[in-house]
Amino acid sequence: MVKHVVAFTTAMLVTSAGTAFAQQCLHGANEAPEQAARRKEAITAARTVHNIQANRGGGPLYFRHDELAAAPHAQTMKTSTNETTRRISLDPLGDILPGWKLTLDVSREGYWFMIKDRTDPCGFAFVSNQDGLIYTAQPLR
Repeated sequence: MVKHVVAFTTAMLVTSAGTAFAQQCLHGANEAPEQAARRKEAITAARTVHNIQANRGGGPLYFRHDELAAAPHAQTMKTSTNETTRRISLDPLGDILPGWKLTLDVSREGYWFMIKDRTDPCGFAFVSNQDGLIYTAQPLR
């Protein structure tokens, strides 16, 4: 009986681990061209958030997410020659780009943000802060 329980438990663990590893990540070594294009658009969105914050007019405080759309630099986005820049939405209730969610946190000293691909089962994201470096991120597996 004990052997049957151990065998059943082992089979269940192998099956559930196989399912977890069977997830097809959208970004990485086998990234499809359309996903690479989406990822590059999200990088443009991250750079845009930095540009809005950097061009805040020298004030001591950075813009919160609900203030981004009214920022002076954001007003120029609608007339940009870059199609991706024109498509970026700064509405805190929506996606910054289709399938990408912006999370922004502001303090007196700086800000950090994450732009996460909500369609990627592996949780791919870009993370950055007031230093301007953009990092790729994904959960440990």
